[in-house]
Amino acid sequence: MTASDISVRSAAGRSSRVRVLVFSLASFVSAALLFCVEPMFSKMVLPVLGGSAAVWSVAMVVFQGLLLAGYVYAHLLTRYLSVPRAALIHVCALALAALSLPIAIAAGFAVPPLHGVSLWLIALFLASIGLPCFVLSASAPLLQAWFARADSAPNAYFLYRASNLGSFAVLLAYPFVIEPGLGLWLQSRWWSVGYVLLVFAVAACAALTLRAPASVPSVSSVVARSTWRAKLSWAAFGFVPSGLLVAVTAHISTDVASAPFLWIMPLALYLLTFVFAFSDRPVLAPRALLAVQPVTTALLAVVLLWSGKANWSISLAVHLAAFFVAAMVCQAELYRRRPEAGELTQFYVWMSLGGVMGGAFAALIAPQIFPTVLEYPLLVVAALLLRPDMWTTPRAQWLQDGGFVLAIAAALGVGFVTLGEPVAFFAVTVMTLAVLLALQGRHPARLIGMAAILLLATNLYDPSQSVRWRGRSFYGVYKVVDVDGGRFRVLYHGTTAHGSEQLRIANATLPLRPEPLTYYYRGGPFSQAIAAQRARDGGTIARVALVGLGVGALTCYRAQGEDWTVYELDPLIVDIARDQALFRSVAQCAANVTTIIGDGRLTLRGARPGVDLLILDIFSSDAVPLHMLTREAFALYKAKLAAHGAITFNISNNNMELSGVVAAAAAANGMVTAVKLDTLPPAHTMHLKAEIALVTRSLADLKALKLDAGWHVVTPATRAWSDDYSDMLSAIIAKLRP
Repeated sequence: MTASDISVRSAAGRSSRVRVLVFSLASFVSAALLFCVEPMFSKMVLPVLGGSAAVWSVAMVVFQGLLLAGYVYAHLLTRYLSVPRAALIHVCALALAALSLPIAIAAGFAVPPLHGVSLWLIALFLASIGLPCFVLSASAPLLQAWFARADSAPNAYFLYRASNLGSFAVLLAYPFVIEPGLGLWLQSRWWSVGYVLLVFAVAACAALTLRAPASVPSVSSVVARSTWRAKLSWAAFGFVPSGLLVAVTAHISTDVASAPFLWIMPLALYLLTFVFAFSDRPVLAPRALLAVQPVTTALLAVVLLWSGKANWSISLAVHLAAFFVAAMVCQAELYRRRPEAGELTQFYVWMSLGGVMGGAFAALIAPQIFPTVLEYPLLVVAALLLRPDMWTTPRAQWLQDGGFVLAIAAALGVGFVTLGEPVAFFAVTVMTLAVLLALQGRHPARLIGMAAILLLATNLYDPSQSVRWRGRSFYGVYKVVDVDGGRFRVLYHGTTAHGSEQLRIANATLPLRPEPLTYYYRGGPFSQAIAAQRARDGGTIARVALVGLGVGALTCYRAQGEDWTVYELDPLIVDIARDQALFRSVAQCAANVTTIIGDGRLTLRGARPGVDLLILDIFSSDAVPLHMLTREAFALYKAKLAAHGAITFNISNNNMELSGVVAAAAAANGMVTAVKLDTLPPAHTMHLKAEIALVTRSLADLKALKLDAGWHVVTPATRAWSDDYSDMLSAIIAKLRP
């Protein structure tokens, strides 16, 4: 070998290392920008949509659709155009999209419609961030295709791992670094700077591709699978993890909070599955994942059994673990079925098509056809069906194992009908079946059958409750149930009670006017706050604005001569509360009360000033609408209050410490906050421990209410949240402190 040959090879090696570095950096930054804008813009949209957790589900569908459009665009560029022309078009498209920066809500989307909110939200996302997200989505497959063109280039799929690592890194940083440290305005500006840098990085990748010698087609160890059967399998393996991502996120965010901190966790794990699975030497062995999946599925069934009773952090960990393992099994099998580099962009198109279909099923179709979050257990079972051993098991084994499962189901059915104590029997049965399920990794039919029975039973049936009605809207999942032997009827949003009425009293007739229960019982903090304002105003509160209807229990505090107006976000809640076959409160206490439908903050803007008491009862399940806790929101509340008016705020919550948050937002507007937390509520089946905040214009107004010693003034110790800034993680940590 001559010195000249050595010099040429050395230069080629340096050039190859430079290509790897530049392409990896561009892939990393492109993905980081794409997945940073998702939580950032969704948080911008929350105030417009009442803080609904469904915002994130629809957002993910929009981003998946843009991802698919970007992949199709990349596939067409690589298939029909030369690299120079494709590079020129893509760089120009990136530059054109820069004209829509900085990221902000597009004009004309200030108020959502009463119906068709999902479609309106899709239009909002597309009009506001559609173009930059579209061209960013195309960057990952384009960069991989360009990189694969270079002579002696390694497996281009490693760039997909780099891009997903960038996505994972920014999602991990968002709740811990970006959200607490930067307001939305600064986030948007810094994102614009990163986008401009990416345009130059992609241009550099195009230049390096043109300088590199074209690769010579070689025989790959992986045979290209371009049949329709192969393409449909790519779509199927994209469908299930994507749909499961939306379903598990909706389940989590409904009962904890609708905010980026909890949205991001499942999405970050979803991206991590690509990082782990898309490798010739995977970090997690596929065999180990197949062995663990029955165990995590069994744990999920147990958590669903005790839903609403288990510690939320343990429940969250189980949901995330079950999702991660199921997604990893699918992604590992998807990577095993990958085609040659020549069909790389087509592979991503079909995978993304499946992802869009899965997301659309979970976010848009399922809420229209299922009264509960039934899509969640169905997709968990679907993930089991995609295990590679499911379709290699002989038919005779399927029949034998299927008969075994049917025999167990029949025995359990007979036992349930003949034995007493259905609650105890159901719990023991679920726990026993869960243990058996965890041991069925080598028996596909048993695994599928037991998982389907367990997951569907724990989702659809609860022997401790008699379900009278189920319903679902864009804003949540509701059920009306009779409890305590039919003594009480309760409205549940998710797993949280949002009002109750007594149906019967032993040896007595029900009073015409229903008695408020749960957080609103007479003598509790809510009752005390209303009574204190009424006494201060001489026995009658002239004008009351109630934001959040529930079953209408609070309307039964209305006294003669008082003018009450109700503001309710969800039209379905109004229908439930006014249905006398379900609840009597509204019909008996507020039949002629004006009800205004829409987000409380948006609709309050149109209210006349001079409200003597503003009652805020606005949490959906345990999800917190952050936009109702900001200094801008309290500025609006203050502007609507009468000279000596007060705000009564229900901040009862299992997961966040909100008294300091309310006090800080109130103090930012020169107002004073007192809080009372029930320590030992009266022994009563449907009296719940409540935490109520009472906000007045001044300390003098607060003292004039003559509250008892249980109320204490809260001194703000945190930064006031705003429409631009919030730090939900700190509120969660504060709640965990003893």
